[in-house]
Amino acid sequence: MLRRLTLLLFSLSFINAQIALPTFHAVHKPHSSCASTSTLEVRVAAGNDDAEEAEGGSMYRNSSDLELVYDTWSNQNSQEVGMRFLNVTIAQGKEIKNAYIRFTADETSSSSVTVTIHGEDIDDAAQFGSSSNNISSRTKTSASVDWTPDAWSSTGATHDSPDLTTIAQEIINRSSWSSGNDMVFIVTGTGTGKRTAESYDGSSSKAPLLHIEYCTP
Repeated sequence: MLRRLTLLLFSLSFINAQIALPTFHAVHKPHSSCASTSTLEVRVAAGNDDAEEAEGGSMYRNSSDLELVYDTWSNQNSQEVGMRFLNVTIAQGKEIKNAYIRFTADETSSSSVTVTIHGEDIDDAAQFGSSSNNISSRTKTSASVDWTPDAWSSTGATHDSPDLTTIAQEIINRSSWSSGNDMVFIVTGTGTGKRTAESYDGSSSKAPLLHIEYCTP
């Protein structure tokens, strides 16, 4: 009897040793912070909201077009171009999904050109002034986007910049950004190539247009 009991206990011990206890893992459901998106489009709305700064620092706020960025007129050479978009009604910290600026060609051009686009690193951008270096003296965002545009072969045609999400997001994420603030983008470059876009003074309906898609969870 004792032997049978010993064998039974041994068998039970062996079986228990072979049975692995179940392991439980937390289940993470897929999460999206962007249940839906909204689109905001803002066009440059005043003559002093797009401007050119010549290589020497002189400001031109009433030009009929915007050379991106080399301009032989009045020896402006490699200039900086600024565009201010009013009343950007996106709340602080919202997730930006897509952003670009739409330009309308004022002249045809196929010369080789690469430009760099920054934003102004400020909560609420001011209008461009007449004082020298009013564009270049502004603090630029750490984010930037290079653009080598295709040939502009037809006046009146529209051309979109590359995705500027990183720039817009950096501005929207500023702690003191508020919905309805104004946003500035700055275009710089080197060399003698250019693309010539309509300005507000050239055609208010064809002035640069900012397009932003953002999350509305």
